[in-house]
Order: sequence, then structure tokens, then C-alpha cells
Amino acid sequence: MTDPERLSPDNISALQARFQDHSRKAQTHYAVMHEVRQVLGSIDAADAWMTTPQAALGDSTPAQLVAAGRVDDVLACLRQMPPRGAKR
Repeated sequence: MTDPERLSPDNISALQARFQDHSRKAQTHYAVMHEVRQVLGSIDAADAWMTTPQAALGDSTPAQLVAAGRVDDVLACLRQMPPRGAKR
């Protein structure tokens, strides 16, 4: 690597902050997916629910809201659902 290709300390700090932000978002998404799977009974059902617009969420997908930091809204919607195997 030549000198012009080296990252400055500021650039390295910016990359570290970006990585930490992405890591935090991924961990949050994983935690929500875990809870959704617990309620819906399978990872496939959880994935489908997370990527399908939900009327209770203003026709946004749960995944969109989690990415926007609205985890509490998603979890509140999820917790209003009947437990897996329960009849409505």
C-alpha cells in the first residue's frame, strides 16, 4: 500500500463508527427476529411476517420499522398477536 492509499486516523475512526452502527442494527434485527420466531413458531414464518407490510404498522414492514429504530412499535404489534397454535 502506498502512502496515498493509506487511511487517515479520521477515516479509520469513521469506518469503525460505521461498522459499529451496522453491527448494532444487525443485532437489533436478530433480537427482534428471535422474538417473532418465538411467537410465530418458525424462522420462515418470522421472515415472512418481517417482510410483509402490516396494516397495524401503517402498511410498513416490520423490517423497515426495525431499521428505522422503531423496535418498540414492532414488538407491541407482535405482542398483540395470538400465541402460535392459539385460535382466534
